Amino acid sequence: MTHQLPSILAAAAALLLPAGRAQAQVNVAWDSFTQAPGALALAPLAVSDAGTQVVFRTADLDKDSWEDAVVARKSPGSQLAPRTNLLLMNVHGVLTDRTAQYASASDVPGDQGFLTATNDREIAIADLDGDTWLDVVTCVALSDGQPKAISHPRVYRNLGKDAGGHWLGLRFEDARIPQLLTAVGGLPAAPRFSGVGVGDLTGDGSPDLYFVDHDGTATGIPEAANEDLDDRLLVNDGNGYFTDQSAARLTAAQLASTFGNDTQVVDMNMDGRLDIVKVNTESPPLVVRGIYNSPATVGNFQSMGSSDFGTGAPYGVVLGDLNHDQWIDIAIGDAGADRYRFGIGYDLLGRVIWGTPKTFAFVTGGDDTLGHSLYFRDLDANGWNDVLVTDVDGDLAGCSRRLHIYHNLGTTPGDFNLVLREESEFANGGTGTGWKGVVGITAADEQGTYDVGTGDFDRDGDLDLLLGTCSGTTFWRNGIDAPLPQKCQADLGFGGPGSMVFGICGDDMTYAGSLATLSLTGAPPNAALGLALGFAVNPIPFKGGFVVPFPFFTMIGGFSSNAAGSLVLPVQGSPGGPLHVIMQILSKSGAVVGLSNALDVELGF
Repeated sequence: MTHQLPSILAAAAALLLPAGRAQAQVNVAWDSFTQAPGALALAPLAVSDAGTQVVFRTADLDKDSWEDAVVARKSPGSQLAPRTNLLLMNVHGVLTDRTAQYASASDVPGDQGFLTATNDREIAIADLDGDTWLDVVTCVALSDGQPKAISHPRVYRNLGKDAGGHWLGLRFEDARIPQLLTAVGGLPAAPRFSGVGVGDLTGDGSPDLYFVDHDGTATGIPEAANEDLDDRLLVNDGNGYFTDQSAARLTAAQLASTFGNDTQVVDMNMDGRLDIVKVNTESPPLVVRGIYNSPATVGNFQSMGSSDFGTGAPYGVVLGDLNHDQWIDIAIGDAGADRYRFGIGYDLLGRVIWGTPKTFAFVTGGDDTLGHSLYFRDLDANGWNDVLVTDVDGDLAGCSRRLHIYHNLGTTPGDFNLVLREESEFANGGTGTGWKGVVGITAADEQGTYDVGTGDFDRDGDLDLLLGTCSGTTFWRNGIDAPLPQKCQADLGFGGPGSMVFGICGDDMTYAGSLATLSLTGAPPNAALGLALGFAVNPIPFKGGFVVPFPFFTMIGGFSSNAAGSLVLPVQGSPGGPLHVIMQILSKSGAVVGLSNALDVELGF
């Protein structure tokens, strides 16, 4: 057993440890994952491979309480070869390709929605038109010389459900994004966007879009100066149609990017107004840049200038809460060593004061450079965000590095000495055998990771993972399960003749691994029992009572009550649903027939 030092002594001791290596223990099994091939109804190489990079975004698009996944795909790095996208709908715990059925509609003649090849670098999900249904917007990178419908961001409107309750899917609607014009000369141009942030930047209640731009590439595809768009702020009219108001709300210096690689819309200083954070890399200035919203005129950023911070060669960024205090924190993926910084206060202009950059800790091995996409996610459901950093460079292809998953070791709110550490099964280097980061996932599984999709795909209360790598895409089920929701199945009444009381209580039976208890009391002693199942509530008179599930789908026999006139059985649900089955128990003791009350039982299917 280990004993924790008091917090003051522990903080002092931490200062004496070199980069979190020497005193760390191996095989700290803080979270575990198991590969679940059956939860992804596609071959791994049908989603990603060495020639197709992916970005995942997850949300419940059809409001069935199951998280779905949108997959933006393109050729790796900065290339001109587009790919089709994928819509993976969650069918009772199984991510299933429904692209053709639900994401191929378009208002552009000849266009097939997701099935039209585009060069999408990023993707975002938000309710853009205020109808409560989540829409999808793509961020299109290199598409020089292509028509607007291919070269510009694409908005896919969620069509909601029809009168019969059937989801209608997503439709690409071209007019929602305007033709973008260059700042110099006002000529039409194809954007080179590599990141999109979504949020209400103007304070009118509707989400706006901020796109970060890049110019030349490491693959040698130059951009003419008179075609450069720089970053763009597209403002929502409240109905999901956007206008370019970049020049009216930001300065040319704020919008300028040579290679904008990532962006987020987030309230950095907790003043209730969303701000912009972007990464500029490859060419100076190599910065993470904060652009604060004006406290006096919401939606106008010009008077606030810029606040630059970050690392030597940043590539990706994520902001959120790491140490449970009142200030925002940040993690930065870098071409050198990735780092994180704590917000420790605000200056006189209301901008975040950042603490000293900290490097991540390792039990074994180390940082293999070029972190790209970063995420704060609470993997072990303990209330503290862990950090995931993917590795494939968004500009240059390369699958030699791997995903890193850092365990948040925090226990004390506000701790500025908090450690984020990559755990390991063995002390044998960053690519040695055994699991790396979390139990079950090896360095080989993590190699060449384009992106990580996270969601509670099986509805068991914790986050599962989609790993999109150069070797294919795999599904990993989280082994740290929260208790399942509890419920008793709905009682429809109609009991009699007799006094039998029928119930099913326990886990919600639409979840994987759910268990409940079927109970019956008040039956004649040692009576033969049958369980009638049907799909409709259609009570018909029978033997002085009512048979409720009629017509029967089936009648299950072979049960009997005990000497006390009761029955108790364990029953197991299945992932999926809702499928409503009407159930009722019939008893027979000699010539006497009894009927229990009926239940409306919600199952999976």
